[in-house]
Amino acid sequence: MRRVLTTLALLLVAAAALLAARQNDLLTDRAQGYAQSIAVNASATYITLRTLNAFLSAAQEIEVGVSLVGQGSAQPLKTLEPIDDTIERIADVVFWVMLASGTLAVALGPVSTIGLVMLSAAAGLWAGVAASGRANPLGGVPRQLAVYGGFLGLALPLAFAVADPLSDRLTDATWEAQTRIVQEITATVDTLPVDEGLRDKIARYTTLAENLWNRADDLIASLLTLLAVFIFKVVVLPILLMGGLLVIARGLARPTRSVVAPATIATDPPTR
Repeated sequence: MRRVLTTLALLLVAAAALLAARQNDLLTDRAQGYAQSIAVNASATYITLRTLNAFLSAAQEIEVGVSLVGQGSAQPLKTLEPIDDTIERIADVVFWVMLASGTLAVALGPVSTIGLVMLSAAAGLWAGVAASGRANPLGGVPRQLAVYGGFLGLALPLAFAVADPLSDRLTDATWEAQTRIVQEITATVDTLPVDEGLRDKIARYTTLAENLWNRADDLIASLLTLLAVFIFKVVVLPILLMGGLLVIARGLARPTRSVVAPATIATDPPTR
């Protein structure tokens, strides 16, 4: 009777896991939403950085006439090149963060489905073993499938779902403060009119370039901080959570070894 109940229970687990794999799981949806929100924020930051790149590149190309010994021209805003290069490198990293988080938003669903199918298969194999009454004829295969299927199907989306509110609590204040600084410095970069005269355009570019130059340290520091927040949210925090879950999963996946207690050596009582 006990064998029949165990078999039925395992079959129910297998059916439940297979049904969950076919439905939109709430946990997976939340994990995908978290990754998608990072991708959206990263894309907005990337556009801001590229707009700033375009402005700095255009400003560096402005030539003005000079007459020291003879006639010629100079590019006085070429001093912005180090700032431009730094912002470009930060933009490249933000692009990869955007790509990684977007990929995660798409991949979490299929990966979770595969994990739940593995979990269902493990429960089905265990049910067959229980019904046969044989002593573990499949070795550790069902156990490995169950643990790693549970990790992919449950623990992986759980890590991202838990990271969602946790990362907001840990990084919101920093994100808002640094975003405010970046917006304050770059607020007028994308408002340059395209139909004004050359003299006026040069004057406006020079004014804005001086503002960026004077606050270059604040700008770069804020951008690096925002980049660190992105990396923390999409890489560091989920990896820490998944690492803890993986340690638990690997511990459960190891077959238990029976420890044989050493035999007690009987000694004759001392003779008096």
